[in-house]
Amino acid sequence: MHRFPATIQEDLPELFTDPFRYRPHPLVVRAAEALLEKLELWASMPEGTQERALEASLAEGKMLGVLVVSEPSGEVGYLCGFSGNIAGTGTIEGFVPPIFDLTDPDGYFRKEEAVLNELSARIRKAEDSEELSSLKEKLKLAELQRDEEITEFKSAMSLRKAERAGIRAATEDAATLASLTRESQHEKAELRRLKAAWEGRISSLKDIISEHSEKIDILKKERAVRSDILQKWIFENFVVTGYDGSRTSILDIFASKGLTPPGGTGECAAPKMLNHAFSLGLKPLAMGEFWYGRASSTAVRSHGHFYPSCTSKCGPLLSHMLTGMKLGCDDAVSPQTPVILYEDTWIVIAEKPSGLPSVPGLDGRISLQELLGKGIRSVHRLDMDTSGVMVYAKDEGTAAALQKQFEEHSVRKTYKARLSRPDRGRFAPSSPLLEEGSSGSISLPLAPDYDERPRQKADISQGKPSLTEYEVVSLNDDGTVEILFRPHTGRTHQLRVHSAHSMGLARPIAGDLLYGGMTCPRLCLHALSLTFIHPETGKEMTFTSDSLSY
Repeated sequence: MHRFPATIQEDLPELFTDPFRYRPHPLVVRAAEALLEKLELWASMPEGTQERALEASLAEGKMLGVLVVSEPSGEVGYLCGFSGNIAGTGTIEGFVPPIFDLTDPDGYFRKEEAVLNELSARIRKAEDSEELSSLKEKLKLAELQRDEEITEFKSAMSLRKAERAGIRAATEDAATLASLTRESQHEKAELRRLKAAWEGRISSLKDIISEHSEKIDILKKERAVRSDILQKWIFENFVVTGYDGSRTSILDIFASKGLTPPGGTGECAAPKMLNHAFSLGLKPLAMGEFWYGRASSTAVRSHGHFYPSCTSKCGPLLSHMLTGMKLGCDDAVSPQTPVILYEDTWIVIAEKPSGLPSVPGLDGRISLQELLGKGIRSVHRLDMDTSGVMVYAKDEGTAAALQKQFEEHSVRKTYKARLSRPDRGRFAPSSPLLEEGSSGSISLPLAPDYDERPRQKADISQGKPSLTEYEVVSLNDDGTVEILFRPHTGRTHQLRVHSAHSMGLARPIAGDLLYGGMTCPRLCLHALSLTFIHPETGKEMTFTSDSLSY
């Protein structure tokens, strides 16, 4: 356990951090800063030292964590952890140990991993062999030649068929007609023989290729079986200690929920730190996980920014480990009563406060749609933490007409936001220079990050196009920026990702818990105006929400 470098002045948290939605406690920030200072010292050490090598590996990009704890004596300190391993090792002085060490060179995992690697190498060698490539090329050429010969033969048959038709029309001689019939039958037989000959040659090539493929399939099946056995063995040996002192394997934790644990479960910083604390009888007080190193090109990850725990792996695992603990609620802003800006027979326009869901969800929270009354229909959404103007329909026909406008991107929307201060230091990503009055656009292909739901990521191969125009309104003395966004598409979390991503503005919206925004009482994103065609009157209407703000 590390000690804080100075006397603790901050109040201790009353409730433990909700790992999936939190603003880092001041003590968590202090602990993270102390760890960052230590790693900066490692980076300045001479080449060849272990610390320099470890930091170089970290600099490629790694999720780190700090856990503020107290001893039974009341002494407060913190633990440090990292996800996965660093430079091939899972045990590093100053960090909590892994739940189960898979990096032991003489351990079962490394031995089985070597067998799997050897199988993969044999598969690659077999798939890339010159013999198999030559056979496939011969098969391709044979099929091409077959098609050409058969096509040429059929063309000649068609010409002869036309000639025979002319002869038949000009004669009634029985011998001549019989000869023409025999000729036709002979040509058809020749075509069958030609096809059979080619099919024999091609079938022979396919049989030889099939023998190669079967050998590869056998290797792949062996690899899959051994991989499944090894993965099960890992999760059986990853046994975690929970808040209540119980010891449970990751396999059993996921099985109790009808799930199979994804690869890498149990290797994130949060479960490592909690497992260590519970095992030693330390009381967790607050926690945070943050990124170290170069920004990610896919997920939103920037140096020094805090992010929630992952949901696919840590969701079920941390929920089990923290059973019985009361978790702090980060919803610092109490939803205000919505204000109705306009209402007629067909539509209602309202200002949604931050913290109020747009539509009913599974968590039981009351939504703006429900507050507006029975029969109100949703046609678009704002994130729960986003405030601003929204339009709802009062009947199905109006709802369908409005939804079509949103789908066709004919609705014009303007948002205002406050961006966090720019990152500094050697890991700071390059980003557009934001000056008062400057403008530009951001275009990124966005896709759901299934390991990190509900977060989104940039995905060149699977992402859908998204486009946002921006205009800088003013620069604040604290380094934050007031900005206007005009989205041309409506992807989930589009403005939040475009702001935070290293290929966007590289400056998260202040208060954004999902994408690393600086600590703020709320998400500083507000839907300022909405322009659309009234489905009944056909008139263009613009509504502005300026009574609510962040």
